[in-house]
Amino acid sequence: MKDKNEKTYRILETSLIFLIGVHIFFNPFPQLTAIQEISFYGSVLILVVLLSLKKTTFSLKTPLTTPFILFVLWAIFGLFFALNKPNTIHDIYAHLLKYLMVFFLLINYFNSFRHFEILAGLIVLSTTIFASYLLIYFYPILGNPISVNLGFAMPWEIPTNIIGILSLYPVLLAIYMLDLQKEMINKLLVGLALIVLTFTTLATQTRGTILAMFVSIAVCFNTKKHLFLIFLIFLIALSFIMPVKDRLKPAIIYNKILQDDRGQIWYTFWEMIKAHPVTGVGFGMQTYDDEKLLNKYNQLVPSSYRQSVPHKAPHNLIIDITVRTGFIGLALFIFIIYRFLWMIRVTIKNGRTRFVRVWAVGLLAAFAAWLIQGMFENTASGPAAMVLFIILAMMTILWNLREETEDPSEGLIGK
Repeated sequence: MKDKNEKTYRILETSLIFLIGVHIFFNPFPQLTAIQEISFYGSVLILVVLLSLKKTTFSLKTPLTTPFILFVLWAIFGLFFALNKPNTIHDIYAHLLKYLMVFFLLINYFNSFRHFEILAGLIVLSTTIFASYLLIYFYPILGNPISVNLGFAMPWEIPTNIIGILSLYPVLLAIYMLDLQKEMINKLLVGLALIVLTFTTLATQTRGTILAMFVSIAVCFNTKKHLFLIFLIFLIALSFIMPVKDRLKPAIIYNKILQDDRGQIWYTFWEMIKAHPVTGVGFGMQTYDDEKLLNKYNQLVPSSYRQSVPHKAPHNLIIDITVRTGFIGLALFIFIIYRFLWMIRVTIKNGRTRFVRVWAVGLLAAFAAWLIQGMFENTASGPAAMVLFIILAMMTILWNLREETEDPSEGLIGK
């Protein structure tokens, strides 16, 4: 009977890992909310069962836990001053607490070298499938010329800039995975995924994504000079072949800076911040849908910077967080970033294996890319926000593995 019970518990735990893996796998895919909801709540239900039977351990102890708690408590406190209380309650749960639950599920059940590699592989595989479908559907099937930004005017909730965020992270993961593969067939498969993901990223033709790509490569260069030099040459060659080269010309970039309406957008939201500097307008993002509210603050902007029709999103991560949670909320978010960077520094310096040290550099590059992209797009919710929490979770897993002495890469990484 005891053996039978233990087998049942192992099946339940395996099912939990499978479900959370499914949840991560379908993150890039639009309009598949039902699958994500079933996988999320299914994994939580199994966790509750295992905890009630005392057959699993679930730790909340990480260097990020304190800043997470402080940020959540501040968002809840802001509810008392929120302009849209019902939506603030919804978004605190749906776009903060649920993401944190995924974070803790990942660090508790993907907490080994092998599971870390599986997680990275899931992200690369799922995004490659999504990217392949998108490229085929958008160009050959819909008949769009290659000069059109990938995903432009598509009838789904993932705009072009967000596609670039979803595709760039697995590009970096794939480069690191390529160095880990021993079998030639595996190298070819990962290499093919890397080509598809790189092409997808460049096809978005967004300057923020291209900038983030080159910065992330620079961050990683010291640990993988041979791979990143080859990839950089490939990237530059592909950039000259694809239409994105036209968007990178100095004159085009200069004119874009002069004509970009983001300055006007930020000016309007700055007026909103000035009116609600401490608590913000509330965590709920539907507050931005209030046209009267936006028009009110748009009228405070000097006429030369005033928008004819106010945008309903700041298109900047820092401004977005400040508008919704005030300067205190921004400070707490920076506290999360500080702890994350501290974990990276300690892991790179003191990690006992090349695996954790080099992957920590990779996650630093991934975070730098995500942050740069967040300066030009709304990344605090949806699939883009999930990318951040996955990066934080993978770094926490490495943090927990930093004292391990058995290097699964056996010297393959860091050469």
